[in-house]
Amino acid sequence: MAAASGNASGNDRPYQATWLAVADEDDEGTWSVETWATSLGPRRTFNVAPEYAFQPTTMLQLEMARATDGGASGWSTLAELEFKQLFNHIARDGYGWGVVFTYTGAKSTDSGWKRDEWSVKLPLSVSLWEGDGYVHLNASRGQQGEEPARWGVAMALEREVWNRTRLFGEVAREGSTTFVHGGVRYWAKRDRLAIDFSLQRERTDGTTRNGAIIGIGWYDL
Repeated sequence: MAAASGNASGNDRPYQATWLAVADEDDEGTWSVETWATSLGPRRTFNVAPEYAFQPTTMLQLEMARATDGGASGWSTLAELEFKQLFNHIARDGYGWGVVFTYTGAKSTDSGWKRDEWSVKLPLSVSLWEGDGYVHLNASRGQQGEEPARWGVAMALEREVWNRTRLFGEVAREGSTTFVHGGVRYWAKRDRLAIDFSLQRERTDGTTRNGAIIGIGWYDL
């Protein structure tokens, strides 16, 4: 089950461990679909995540993932349901905040579906550089299986550096795991089609794993 946990679970793209509190005024009754592939040490994960925005501040997402650690256990499957409620509009106030609830189920090739993880996250986003960038801060509380519940924190920064091109980076800590990730996102069609590439590093109990991510997202469908 470890291959379908950790950073294979949900997030707000292009991040892997950070949720955003940025409400897009045009997102009402619209769909988006995000897909990405990751490598992290021996782990390989392929994700697809459709999301529906009831209104700019209320969203529901279903993420499906297939993951393998390259061992004899084969492929695992993960499904995560995420509900996000934001409480204000960042374009109006200069900051946004909200709450995110996630519920995750997973199964391996030799077992059925079972409850795997739940979490509650509190995202805060602040607009910078006259709207050309943001800083995102997260606090979270979650539990995986029968393990004790754990606190987590994350911080991310992004800025548009060229036309339709943004650099981004994040750092997160949960339990004994530290995660660092950064890269570039290019909007092939602004607010409609985005492509991103990034590098990541995870360190847990003295063991370090490196990897890469490539993703494509379709928005305002």
